[in-house]
Amino acid sequence: MRLEVMNWLLVLGTLLGTAIGAAGTIVSQHVAGRSLERRERLVRAAERRTELRTAVEGYLEIYQEMERATADGDERSSELSHRMWFLHNRLALIAPLGLAGPLGDLADRLNRAYWDGPPDGELVWDYLHEPWSRFRDAAHAELVALEPPAR
Repeated sequence: MRLEVMNWLLVLGTLLGTAIGAAGTIVSQHVAGRSLERRERLVRAAERRTELRTAVEGYLEIYQEMERATADGDERSSELSHRMWFLHNRLALIAPLGLAGPLGDLADRLNRAYWDGPPDGELVWDYLHEPWSRFRDAAHAELVALEPPAR
């Protein structure tokens, strides 16, 4: 009888060890999967932030060129205007909603200033200041929102 009890204890011990091992494996796979998902999300967010930053920088560069050409009274070039609209559309495709409105307002105002000049002899940078500030603040906010969370 003692041998029979020992056999049962061995069987139960083996089953319990197997169950504990299986549970440990399942938990460790779940934790590893979540870690992998988190890393992938962080990589995608970093790629998105880089893409947005690059597009914003490209738009800022053309903005500066057009503002300077307008202020200096340079001859207007449709090539410069086409580049601005290309970069505007490129940025608009990836821009979060909080950036889309200020981007459109700035592009419209910049285009008007470039082709028609600011109204009533107003300085170019004064005419562009308000939409420029809104765009800059919105771009900054969107880039900060894409920052990885602090640990």
